[in-house]
Amino acid sequence: MNCPHCNSPSADGKNYCADCGAPFDPQTKYLETFVKAQIEEVIHRKFKDQNAVRNETSQAVFDHVEHRVKQFLFFAGIPAALLLFLLTVAGIEKYRDFTGMVETAQSQVKQRIEQVKGEIEQAQTKATNAKANADEALKTTDTVTAEVNKELGAAKEITRNVQALSVRVSELEKKSSSQMRASTERIEAQVKDLHQQMDATSKGMLEQEKKLASTDELVKALFSKGITEYFQTSANSPAAVIVSLQVAGKNSAFVFMLLKSAPIFQTVELKWRVASQPRNSFGLIKNNILFFNWGEPIENLRQNPIEVYYVPDPTSKTPAFKALSIREGTIFADDEAVFSVPPSTH
Repeated sequence: MNCPHCNSPSADGKNYCADCGAPFDPQTKYLETFVKAQIEEVIHRKFKDQNAVRNETSQAVFDHVEHRVKQFLFFAGIPAALLLFLLTVAGIEKYRDFTGMVETAQSQVKQRIEQVKGEIEQAQTKATNAKANADEALKTTDTVTAEVNKELGAAKEITRNVQALSVRVSELEKKSSSQMRASTERIEAQVKDLHQQMDATSKGMLEQEKKLASTDELVKALFSKGITEYFQTSANSPAAVIVSLQVAGKNSAFVFMLLKSAPIFQTVELKWRVASQPRNSFGLIKNNILFFNWGEPIENLRQNPIEVYYVPDPTSKTPAFKALSIREGTIFADDEAVFSVPPSTH
């Protein structure tokens, strides 16, 4: 790089020109200009005070020389006094006049001597004060110079810290940029995968909706084919056989009913009179044979028929039984034994 002041080439990284000493850093140049201005002002005041002291001292010396000359003239006036004495002899009036003139001159010379002494003392005082002011100015200059050097050192330290901080900020920006790019790529990949999952889920939901729609249609179709059958309980018949049982010392009854078709068990609803019976009180034995556990004496059951609602199972492949019977304590469906009644109850 070239010096902006003398245009001399200089190595990079230098703070001052090697030829003219001009600073490269604008902040350092400003501080140096400020320091020079302060020093010049102090020196100007110092030399101004010294010139004033020099002038006053010269005036004092001039006055002192004048005083010495007057003293010389005073002593030189002694022969003149003798001369006046001789003149007195010649004429008294002229001597008195001469004496008066001498006394007046002596009085004026004494006043002037006293005035000169006072002026010399004032000049000495001013010279002392000027010297003290000059010393104080020098001290102030030294103090200002020290403070400026301190400020320059602090400014350089701040500059170094700022440069280091700038390097760290640049590194952090690069690191943050890399992390942001990596995060963006990762998020984009996740979003893409999420979109794919959402598309797959949407397709699955559409398929489920289709299945549910078809299932709903199937359920509606099945329930529209529901059957209600009535079984008389007054006596045994090919459609219903009633057996009296004792369960836990209490008289009850078991009713076996032969439905027209094998039912979907979840659709079975059993009523006696107008009351729906609990689902745990009935069940399927086999194919289209339904049993019902009546928890009261058989005489109470015979007062009303049993109503059974169900939906036939369209998937059943086993032929339905056609008739129920009881022989020697065994319940038969057609010719197949399906339930053995305990000996103590038949």
